[in-house]
Amino acid sequence: MATNISAELLFSLLQHEKATGELQQLQPDFYAQVNRFLDSLASNRDSEEQSRQFENTKRMLASLAEKRKQKILLYIAYNKPLPAIVPVEDEKLYNDVRELLASGGSNQKISRLKIKSDIPEVLTTEGRRIGPFRQGEIVEVSDSSDIEFMIKNKIGEIVA
Repeated sequence: MATNISAELLFSLLQHEKATGELQQLQPDFYAQVNRFLDSLASNRDSEEQSRQFENTKRMLASLAEKRKQKILLYIAYNKPLPAIVPVEDEKLYNDVRELLASGGSNQKISRLKIKSDIPEVLTTEGRRIGPFRQGEIVEVSDSSDIEFMIKNKIGEIVA
């Protein structure tokens, strides 16, 4: 595969990824290369056309990454190995999900929290949405960072 990233190459990769059920082989540093390309586009957004190209390229990359994630999950579901050459990020996702499934999620601690007041849906510092919650409601939360966020921001308190 060519290492010169361009909008045309990303479009071609996206079309190929959509057209086949197999995960394409991409260089291990593919996403790093794409991020460098995006950075160069971002620094040259002087005109309307350049801004549009930057936004379109970001959307193409997001679609490509999403399609690859879907395929990786299917590979896991069918216990199929990844192609020989894939980006480091794809391999990490594959291994992390397989590990999580193998452990049965048993390493997650579920905590019960009592909500202190009515709260609309909020965005955590890690970008996850939690809520909405009603005052007095008891919720079960398994993500330790969400638990920490809710306690630190006085959204809820741990109950036995």
